[in-house]
Amino acid sequence: MNDNDRRRVEMGQRVSTFCADNDDALKTFPIYVTNKNIINTELAFADTQGALQQTGLGSARGAFEAKDTARENLRERMSPIVKTARRMEPLFDGISDIFRMPRNRNDQDLLAAARAFIAQIPAFKDGFLSFAMPPDFDVQLQNAIDAFEASLIPPGSATDQHVEATAEMGASVRRMMLAVRIVDGIVRNVFAGDIGKLAAWESASHVEKAPQTPKPKSPPPTP
Repeated sequence: MNDNDRRRVEMGQRVSTFCADNDDALKTFPIYVTNKNIINTELAFADTQGALQQTGLGSARGAFEAKDTARENLRERMSPIVKTARRMEPLFDGISDIFRMPRNRNDQDLLAAARAFIAQIPAFKDGFLSFAMPPDFDVQLQNAIDAFEASLIPPGSATDQHVEATAEMGASVRRMMLAVRIVDGIVRNVFAGDIGKLAAWESASHVEKAPQTPKPKSPPPTP
């Protein structure tokens, strides 16, 4: 990730935090929800691509560590769904059999189970929400699936992976920046009379400038 992309990703992270803190006031606008989810998806993608870039620079060990992290993140997204489904069983007969961790611990079985969760969630989402699951728990799970899938790429062709990851990162950051611009319009209208919220948004959505290298001083004229 180059410095410009890194500063934009850091801005996206601040915007994501602002959205999470102010979601109640904004979530009634479908365009906001769509673009907030795009921002979060691209941030998750940026994390994954950052790991792949490091792999492309020759760190196979880093790739395996990224996969371990992505695997644990996926398990962490699946676990609350499994636990909640067990508690929903009295109201939704058989739901705990639909949402359960695979017995085998290999990566492909875990990924297949997670994809099955995504396929089944729409039929039970209202039930999950009634048990106080986060409104975007399915989006978070999909993000974790995407990140884990990306981490399964074998650490060969390191240079090609690095070049491809850099290009994908740039495209991802551009998608995120467009989504931030759309959210910006909604935030400014919703909080038009709230100076504090607007100041917080300005701070969150501001992209830091690159540090300026001081110009060398010209030598004094020769007498």
